[in-house]
Amino acid sequence: MRLGRGVECTTTAIAVLCLSLALCLAGCASPAGGDPGGSPSAQPASAGSVRVTQEPVAGPVPMPLPAPPPYINPPPTASLPTTASPHAPVAGPAPAPHPTVASPQAPLPLPTAGELTGTAVYFVAIGDGGSRGVRFGCDDSLVPVYITAPPGSDPLAAAMAQLLASDGTASRAGLYNALSGSALRYVSGYLDGTIAVVNLSGSLRPGGVCDNPRIETQLAQTAVAATGASQAAIYIDGKTLADVLSLRSAGQSLE
Repeated sequence: MRLGRGVECTTTAIAVLCLSLALCLAGCASPAGGDPGGSPSAQPASAGSVRVTQEPVAGPVPMPLPAPPPYINPPPTASLPTTASPHAPVAGPAPAPHPTVASPQAPLPLPTAGELTGTAVYFVAIGDGGSRGVRFGCDDSLVPVYITAPPGSDPLAAAMAQLLASDGTASRAGLYNALSGSALRYVSGYLDGTIAVVNLSGSLRPGGVCDNPRIETQLAQTAVAATGASQAAIYIDGKTLADVLSLRSAGQSLE
């Protein structure tokens, strides 16, 4: 009876061992559950080893992209145009300074006859009382009228010729010429130290008593202005002007 149990146990152990061997052989099959004998390169698993399986990935596996080739000399990056700030200084060479040009002034009026240029010829503003010139005689004014002598001419001769002429220069200036009624002409003149000597010829015809100081003052001041002398000596046919005036005034009534 004891011998029979031993044989039964041995048979059971053999059966268990065969079952384990069958399970090991079944584990060596492909992971996809194909034919156990389909893969010629499959190695039989040893008894007692544990097979680790990976879970299948859902969907197609993306292929990795190839890495870009490295640049040996990278191309230069083009610079974009920038807009300068309106307050930022602009780089570049400074412009050359321009020469400074003075602003033009208004031209001065050209001198003409009758203004304060040239040679002065003296006439009279009757009863002016010194408003237009130097007061003298019968409350008159001695007023200069400037003329331009011809180039190279004697200023004294030009001034005397204008004073003794009857061309209406005084009347055009609104003045009076006490010598306009006389018939005198200039003979010669010269400077004796500080005295201008003037020689005239002809007849003297004053228009009244007040014309005597006018004739004397007009002749003397015109000669002084033309020569730069301090005083003048006027002669008519060799006689002094004072003598001629006194002779002409004898027997004449007051103006």
